[in-house]
This record gives sequence, structure tokens and C-alpha cells, in this order.
Amino acid sequence: MSNYRLKSYKYLLLFFSAILFLSGCSAVKKLNDSEYLLNKNIIKTDRSELREQATAIIKQKPNRKILGVFRFHLGIYNLANTGKETRFKNWVKRTIGEAPVKLDTLLTEKSRMQLKIFMQNKGYFNASVTDTIFYKHRKKVNVLYEIKSGDPYKFRNIRYQIADYAVEQIVLADTTNTLIKTGNNYDAGILQKERDRINTILKNKGYYFFNQQYISSSIDTSLQSNQADVYLLISKETTNPQDDTISVKSGLPFQPYTIRKVYIQTDYDPISKHDIIPRDTLLSGDYTFMYSTHTLLYKPNLLVRHVFIKPGSPFRQADLEDTYRHLQDLDNFKFINIKYSLAKDVDPNTHQLDCEILLTPSARQDYKLELEGTYSGGNIGIPINISYRNKNIFKGSELLEVKLKAGLERQLLFADTTLENQTKLPFFNAYEIGPEVSIAIPRFLIPFRLSKDYVYSNPTTNFSSAYNHQQRLEYIRTLTNLSYSYSWKQNNRVRHFVYPAEINFVKVNLQPAFEQKLLDLGDPALIKSYDDQLITNGRYTFIFNNQDLFRVHNHAYFKLNLEFAGNSIWLANKIQNKKPENGENFTLFGVPFAQYFRPDFDIRFYEVFNQSSQLVYRVAAGIGLAYQNSTIMPFEKSFYSGGSNDMRAWRARQLGPGTYSDDQRFEKNGEIKMTGNVEYRFDIFRKLKGATFVDAGNIWLVKPDENRPGGAFNSSTFIDEIALGAGLGLRFDFTFFIIRLDAAQKLKNPAKPIGERWVASKNHLNDTIINFGIGYPF
Repeated sequence: MSNYRLKSYKYLLLFFSAILFLSGCSAVKKLNDSEYLLNKNIIKTDRSELREQATAIIKQKPNRKILGVFRFHLGIYNLANTGKETRFKNWVKRTIGEAPVKLDTLLTEKSRMQLKIFMQNKGYFNASVTDTIFYKHRKKVNVLYEIKSGDPYKFRNIRYQIADYAVEQIVLADTTNTLIKTGNNYDAGILQKERDRINTILKNKGYYFFNQQYISSSIDTSLQSNQADVYLLISKETTNPQDDTISVKSGLPFQPYTIRKVYIQTDYDPISKHDIIPRDTLLSGDYTFMYSTHTLLYKPNLLVRHVFIKPGSPFRQADLEDTYRHLQDLDNFKFINIKYSLAKDVDPNTHQLDCEILLTPSARQDYKLELEGTYSGGNIGIPINISYRNKNIFKGSELLEVKLKAGLERQLLFADTTLENQTKLPFFNAYEIGPEVSIAIPRFLIPFRLSKDYVYSNPTTNFSSAYNHQQRLEYIRTLTNLSYSYSWKQNNRVRHFVYPAEINFVKVNLQPAFEQKLLDLGDPALIKSYDDQLITNGRYTFIFNNQDLFRVHNHAYFKLNLEFAGNSIWLANKIQNKKPENGENFTLFGVPFAQYFRPDFDIRFYEVFNQSSQLVYRVAAGIGLAYQNSTIMPFEKSFYSGGSNDMRAWRARQLGPGTYSDDQRFEKNGEIKMTGNVEYRFDIFRKLKGATFVDAGNIWLVKPDENRPGGAFNSSTFIDEIALGAGLGLRFDFTFFIIRLDAAQKLKNPAKPIGERWVASKNHLNDTIINFGIGYPF
């Protein structure tokens, strides 16, 4: 074994030894004789489905661990707590360290009692909970909570006692949807959800002043058969005697209300010291618009489409929530306040409400400058993005966005080194620049009529155009893009994107030395990938995301893309009985157009352990099938592997296809891709987070290529051709953006001969690939 390899292993050994020292050796050094470090809480129960919820109830949690093993934060705290106290040590203890969690028997007893209440709320009224403290070596303790549940009580009957006849009819008419099901286990949480459900029903039937305080329940468990009868009471007396906001004697909570008038103020100032009375009004249909500026800032029909509170209709809580959500989605208002009040100057027996929608506009225009730095496998880059937005350019909440993207990069050369003499920029040898203009209109612009309910889905029509000029030592490439698309929400979790037409024109000018290099390689597919190309495609994208930013929970993400290109143009040529030029390809404007089908998907699952750690799984795959007018996939639409968001132990576009190995090939691409990633993320201190990850995947060709031997996909061998890489990462979290640094090494390299592909034991320190990026990789 070489001295260099011994040195690299020495560094790794020192690193892990330091973690072990910090997490273990000093863990209990500062404890008094009567103090013990809480090592572990153990839940032993015959109801395993309740273990996770029961664990969350325990009041005292052990010090957190990294990778489920190392108490790094505790070690840092104890290390900073030695010697003379300094401001720096105090800062380390506050930001990185974590004070030892010492056993508190009072909290243990409180946890036991809370667990017993929890079990009773789940229907186990005869459950017993005991706690036992096990004193371990080195002043550590484990606490065992043993739960013996007994037989659960089950719902038998549900009976209603409702003081108001009209309310009784509404509730009884919807009993088929009750959450309390005969034969199910008693659950206090279900009773609360049933109260929520009944309250929502009445709120959507016009009962504006009604709330849950008028709903109560009582349980009869005296049947001696482990059964419970539920009595749901809706009384005209509130269950909260302290609540005097509504006079019960007035009968308001038990009266349905209709909307008389809706007022919309478009320039409301919530922080003004003086109430500004709007001086101008405008009647648009049944809505009254109020404003103090010389002209109305927004087209009335735009706002009316996003307001679901209709004059003359009953009050509905759902209409209120839909109006809030859709006005927020317009991204034009800083504050949205919707208020109801009893209609004045009318007979109170008419039970009418007036509604005020008070809108505070956000800044109409904004500018943004983004300067980034990237580093991936030796390639250094500086991307710069300048953007201008006008969020209400035609007074219909249309979003106009103008961007200028530019970037400098120092790239590793894979072509003839004589090309280095052509460098014209100090240090950097590549750059790109290009403008992009887009406009998003918050409605569908299509010739056929849609259902009137389509507005609930927040439809948007998007138009965009972009031009990009790329200059490298090997070539100059320009890309022109024109597209229009539709997007809408199916619900809060599902979005759809349809691109009926997208046009991409790619023009490439090769440098003479690079062109000669391609000819010397003699790979027709590689040469063809650098030809001029016209891509006319249609695309559909489906996205599912059930993440809730306001609570910690497991969540999933799924994205599906389906893309077709060239079919309509090819069909038009066939109908006109045209012949391909040179007997090879049809052309449009003298340029061959691409024809292919390209589906791909991306699935992610986030297993959240707590606010400071989670495990993320990702599987992504795709295939590109060129046919008819194309023999290969366009370079821009082919798949590649490697880089900061993919296989991080390989440089971008330098893995595959299959077992193919050629370090002289500039950018390796394929038509099939499979990738899997597992990443464990954890907090180190407030702004610094850590990660450890394993990446697996490769790309392949659909058909064998004699110029890329071993590159074709084979169902019987592809498993052995999966590459593996692993590494560690740091993430600097600045709330608005995340700077990411990943270091990875190859574990398995399919480009090596069979029997030599596991390369982990042969790696040197300089085999580490460093990736620098913005945001999480997935």
C-alpha cells in the first residue's frame, strides 16, 4: 500500500476518531454524583401502531445524534465548557453545542401520566403505564415506559341533541359522512374532528356567527361491554362562558345569513394612522370597487373572477377561503383582509351581511441581481442573473419578466490542448449570455369555452422567448426558444402543465481543431449531435407534492414529463407526398427537425425524523426514443449523468453510457437514464447543516453503437453496470438560499473491467470530486 493511500486513510481515521471523542468520551465528565445522562427512551407496548405518537408525548428527550450514533453537539458543548470561560466558548455552546440532558424524574412521572391520558383518549380506558429507570455504566440511564393497553372501547351509537330545528335538519341530513363509525375504536381526536366537520357544514350553510363552542359531546361508558355511546350536543349556550363576543340572546349564531353587498378596496393601507376614505367608486356587476388613486389599479373583471363571495348568495366559509387563496395566488397584494359586518339600514330580520375585501397592493415592479459561484469536479463558474418583473403590466395581474443570464466558466478540456491558445478571457475559457422574455396571464387564452368552474384551478397562460449564446473553445452554439403553455392547479397538491407548442432552434459552429478531433474519432452519432437542429415539440408535466411548510411530517414529491417532437411536421410532409432531402431527413427552413418521444419521472420521499434531521430517497429515470425523421436524440434532449445534482462522484456528463470508457470523449450522453439517491440531512448548528449520501445510477444507449462499445442497455446485465458513489456535504442555510458543498468518491465504477469495478479501497484523497452549488440537489 502506497504512503499516499496510508496518509489518506490516516486523515479519515483521525476524522472519525475526533467525532467519537466529541460524542462519547466527554459526554458525562461534568455530571455530579447524583446526576445521570438520559441515554434513551424506550416504549414497550402491545399496540405498535401507537408507538410513534406515544414517543412524541415523552417530555424529556435525549441529546440528539448525528447518523443516529454520534452525540456531536453534546461533545462540542462539553469541550467548550472546559477551562476558562470566554465569549467564543459561550458562542460555541449556544450555537453548536447542546447541554447534557440530565434525568429528571419529575418529567418522567409527568410523561407517564401523559401517556396514560393519551391511551384513554385512544379508547383504552383500562390501560396501565409504568416507568422503569435502568442505570447503565458511565452514569447513563435508559427509561422504559411499558404500556399495557387492555381492550379498547368501541363506538356503539351516536345520538344528537340539537336545540335548533333548522340546524338539526342540516346536521341529520349529512350523518352518512359522520366520522364516528359504529364498531370503530373510541378516539377523542375523532370527536374533535367531528366537531370541526359539523361546524364547517353550518358555516357553509350561511351560519356566519356559529362556532365550535356551541358543540359539545358526552360519552356513556357504563354499558360494561367495552362500548361507548356518544351524545353530540348543539346548545344555544356557548361552552365557553368567558366568550361574550356574541350575545347568545340575540340568536345570531343560529340564523343563516346572506350576502347583501360586496365592497372591494384596491388601495387599502392597513398601517395608516388615519382612515383614508376612498373618494371614488365604480360599480362592476354586483360589486362596488372603491379607490383613492386617480385610476383603478386593476381591471374589475380580473378581481371579480377571483372573488367567490357573491352578493345575494348565502354566506359560505368555503367561498371566503377560496377568495383568500386565489387573490394571494395573483401575487399582487401585500395584505388581504376580508371583513363581514351586519348590513346597516335594513330590517335586521332579513339577516344580511356586507362584505369588505381590503387589498393592499405590493410593489408593482421589482429588480433582482443574483451572483452565484459553482464548482463541480474542477469546473469553476460564475453565473449572473439580472431580472426585471412587472406584476400588473396591463392591469390584469399579468406578470412580465425580463431576464438576462450570463456566465463565465473555467472548464476542463477534453479536446486537443492546442485549443488553449485560443483563450481570450483571463482565467475563464467559456462564457454564455442570453436574454429571456416571458409573460404570464392569469386565465386561459384558448378559443373554446371552458366550464365556469375553471377559475377555481388558478389557470395561467404563459408565453416566453429566449436566446442563448454559448462560446467555448470547442464551439460556438446559439439556442433560440419560443413557447407557450398552460398551467393550473387540480388542488393544493397537484399541478398540471401543458406545452402545446415549443420551438427550439440550435445552431452550432465548430472550431477547426475540435471539428478535426470529431472526424478523427470517427463516431457518426457524436458528429451528428453537433449538427444544427430544429426541435418542435409538445410537452405535458404532472407534479404532485404533499409537503406542508407549517408542520413537520413525512412527504412525497412526484414529477412526470411526457414529450413528443416533430410528429405534426412529419405528417404534413407525408400528406403532401414530399420526399426527404438527400434521401435522409425532411427539413423545415433547410434544417432537419427532430422527431422523438421522451418520457421521464422523478420520485422523492422525505422521511422526517424531527426538525433537525431527515432521510431523503430519490428515484429518477427516463428514456428517449428517436424515430422516423431522427436516428439519434438531439444533444439538448439526451440524458447525461454526473455533476452536483446527480452522481456527485463523477464530473458532469462524464459517466457512461453503460460500461463505455473513453476519457477523450468530451460530453457523454445516452438515451436511457436511471438514478437513485439516498441522503441523510442533519443540523450541525443554526446556519450550518450536514449531509451524508449515496448515489447510484448510469445512462445507456437504446441500440448498440460500435463507436461506444458496452454502452447499450441490456436487461440481463444493467444491474451490474450501476455506478455507486458516496460522500459528505455541508449546507449553509441563509433562509432565502442555500449554499451547498459536497465531496464524493466513487465506490463502484462500471467503466472498469469486471472484477475490478469496486474501487473504494483503491481511492486516494485526490480522487475526491468537490461539488459546489446553490440549493439542495433534490
